[in-house]
Amino acid sequence: MKRAIISSFLLCGLGIMASQAIPVDFYPVTAVHGKAVLTSLRDGLSRYATALGLRQDWMMFAPNPMRENTFIDAEITYRSGRKHIWTFPQMQELGYAERYAKERYRKFANERLWVKENAAIWPDAARFIARLNQDPSDPPQIVKLAHYRSIIPWAPPPGEQPPPERWEREVFFTYTVNPGDLP
Repeated sequence: MKRAIISSFLLCGLGIMASQAIPVDFYPVTAVHGKAVLTSLRDGLSRYATALGLRQDWMMFAPNPMRENTFIDAEITYRSGRKHIWTFPQMQELGYAERYAKERYRKFANERLWVKENAAIWPDAARFIARLNQDPSDPPQIVKLAHYRSIIPWAPPPGEQPPPERWEREVFFTYTVNPGDLP
């Protein structure tokens, strides 16, 4: 019985990953006219895949890769007025082993946290950041979550210089830290 439960759990996990990872325009899917079935299955399982960390996206691959760089940071204001900037892990600043371990946090922040549909988790994220950066002699008072984005321009014609990077910053949530939020 125990083995059957474990096997079922593993098969469900593999099924969820496969439904999220297989592109709907993949030849074997289109050959059997399964595009509608796969799309329906993917849509139905998407919420579970996201919650379990099994969601797979093809946004970085052709034919239409994402054309923006993004990151999230938090501006923490302490009781003394001192300010500190805290950022979620950024892959270009980490070694290969750390990238593997922390990629899901980057993906969570850059692709999920700042989205308005996920506003319910903003207070929890701000409290978490306040706890990570607590100082008993100068506790955090305010945490501002900000989303940065820079559109990646198309490649310039030969001989021309690419335009400079332009970053946009949007503070999408401000949280006042309550005394009970910190241990």
